[in-house]
Amino acid sequence: MLQNHFDIVQPTPEVARRFGLPYRSEIPDVDIWDRSDLQGVVAIAFESVLTRLTEVLRRRLGGVITRTPRVAKSSVYKGIVLGKDERTGQTKVDLGTISGLLPDRGLQKGQQIMVQIRAHDYGRKAPVLSSSITIPGQAAVLLPESVVRLSTKIKDQDARRNLLTLGRKIREHTENWGILWRTAAGKLTEEELRNEVDDLLDTAQQVFNKYNELESTGILFEGTSNADIEFPLEVKDTLDKTRAKIKPTLKRHHFYKSAGYASLVDLAEMIIEDRPEERGYVVSKLEKVISRDLPRVDDSINIEHVKLDGRNIVLARGRIAETNSKGFIIRRQFRHTNRKLKMNQDSYEGVDVVSSEGDYALTQVVPGAFSLRTNYYSRDGDIKGTYVNINTGVEVYPSNGNSPGRIRYVDLEIDVVKAPINEDPRIIDQHLLKRAVQRGFITQEMADQSRSKAQTICDELTTLHEANLESM
Repeated sequence: MLQNHFDIVQPTPEVARRFGLPYRSEIPDVDIWDRSDLQGVVAIAFESVLTRLTEVLRRRLGGVITRTPRVAKSSVYKGIVLGKDERTGQTKVDLGTISGLLPDRGLQKGQQIMVQIRAHDYGRKAPVLSSSITIPGQAAVLLPESVVRLSTKIKDQDARRNLLTLGRKIREHTENWGILWRTAAGKLTEEELRNEVDDLLDTAQQVFNKYNELESTGILFEGTSNADIEFPLEVKDTLDKTRAKIKPTLKRHHFYKSAGYASLVDLAEMIIEDRPEERGYVVSKLEKVISRDLPRVDDSINIEHVKLDGRNIVLARGRIAETNSKGFIIRRQFRHTNRKLKMNQDSYEGVDVVSSEGDYALTQVVPGAFSLRTNYYSRDGDIKGTYVNINTGVEVYPSNGNSPGRIRYVDLEIDVVKAPINEDPRIIDQHLLKRAVQRGFITQEMADQSRSKAQTICDELTTLHEANLESM
């Protein structure tokens, strides 16, 4: 960010020391923090700032996956009721560019209504709406009830008492609006806070005036967007190299952190910083500790199949059947379940292949590989088909407490299928790859790389198939 003309405000003491930054208390235009699973970051800002942030990250780090909603959270719209949504039972509301779902019942079709975006739509078919309107600012939020509330992140007791007192005084002149003080309020003066509330009251009046003036659907107030920014394995590797320019950094630093070894990594890097000549010894001991937790033959293992829209699908649990020089093989047994081998070439979505009791699959796992090859077998050991998933680099995570080990990757939508097994292989789901670019999840360059990888695999399977035919 510093190299791309972003000013850093509210840095942690460690970051301030590391980069020689003065402490600045201004309210940020973009707020960034770690995802809870440490697989990336979350950023909140207006769309124009998030676009700039994403461009910088992709230019410097490569295959960053970015998920932003089609409509920004907290945005207020004038909508028209479309009727009941058959799938959810909620009320479907037309917002103009998209429709959303409102939990409220009893609304009449064609009725005009003011609604606000309450939950983002990535990973959902529609955003979740509310008819209870709030007006958010940087330090305060106007609430549709006469209360004064505080952010739980404001810990200082004196600050909490002062903000509650100020909020009660201001509320006497806000009609029916209540106030929620956000974290940033603890850093501002009373005058600044009063001015912010006055500005929000003006905004609220403008929203209601626009609602009355607007004849059709449309946006009344633009909220800030949440960008979910995921760092696949290859991006973590680039981050390691970037961090190493500033501080002593272990190879696979960011992977180890996301795998739950943050304390061990911090300790190892502190020792290396003081005793750089001990790097080899320290790294070998760290890797020895971590290797004890990695999955072994006969261990249960999960497959985390992460979709580009953010859904995390855990496939049927398997066991490690064997290890080899490249990685290991996972065996999964099926009991009256359906596995999509997409045998119908005329169907985008494919046709389910019903498997019988005892059918199984063998998946070859190569850590770091950009594809995952699975062969499906009948209970008698006859191969039914091959499915090659195109994905980001495969990561192998150790067991964690009661949870088994897991492999994790982000599915890049496009796949190669050879089923029935005597047919030529084919590339499927290219329309989903195109849609992912349109939604901004990945760049066109990433899509082209995925398509090229799929074509290479398809060619390899075709050559193998032709060789098998000649030998018969």
